[in-house]
Amino acid sequence: MKKNIRFLLFFLAIGLFLSWPIHSLYSKLNQPVKEQQLVVLDQIATEFFTYAKKGDLEGAQQRIIQLAEKFPNQQLTYPIRIESLNAVTQSILAAKKSFASANASEQQLLWHATQVRVAIDALTHEHQPMWRSYYPSFVTQVQNLQQSAVERNFNQFREQFDENYRLFLAIKPGMSIQLPEHQLDSISAAYDMISKEMRNTHMDWQLVREALRDLNGSIQSAFVGDEENTFARLMMRPDSPLAILLSISVALVAALAYVAWKKYNGAIRSA
Repeated sequence: MKKNIRFLLFFLAIGLFLSWPIHSLYSKLNQPVKEQQLVVLDQIATEFFTYAKKGDLEGAQQRIIQLAEKFPNQQLTYPIRIESLNAVTQSILAAKKSFASANASEQQLLWHATQVRVAIDALTHEHQPMWRSYYPSFVTQVQNLQQSAVERNFNQFREQFDENYRLFLAIKPGMSIQLPEHQLDSISAAYDMISKEMRNTHMDWQLVREALRDLNGSIQSAFVGDEENTFARLMMRPDSPLAILLSISVALVAALAYVAWKKYNGAIRSA
């Protein structure tokens, strides 16, 4: 019996080791044409962002031109709001225009590259989009804004607000693809309220602090509101590697249990 158990444990280890390659092969073989095209777009966007970070403007410009040509003909795998589609399109066109300009600064080009990269990523990574990775930076910036509002340091507050708002605009097209419209509207409303107050001759710091509290709450809801459901969604997918791994484990455990039962039943009968 120990020999049989060792064999089954060996096959269990082999099955667990092969579960990921099997999942990858299964995904590729069953990947619809639309998804394959999106993977190509995602790869181009990755290269575009990489070239922009390296300062290779020629390589980046070639990739953004490719994106501008391919994206209008891309069929999405799931429906999104027309406003979100327009936001992605506008981000690509704005980036193309900036990289064709001789006057754009390195910071502007990298901002446009980030916006496009995050937007395309949101189309291809429904469950773990790149824009969520900006959560720590976002929270830190908002906390700094709240501290400056308490201290009523206008110049510092203005500088921090501009930095935070640029970050929001960079990831907004990606966020709009996956967030409900009311969530994105609540974040935008908080920014609009603060911007309006900053233009006044005498800024109402109490109103600004209230808007920042609303902004912080909206950010928490947008970035981490559904995190507890990520594992459940992943397990429910038929092509999930976790589901394949679990299936292999259950099958081999069942086989071990059957062998053990047969051995036990044979020992009882021969006694």
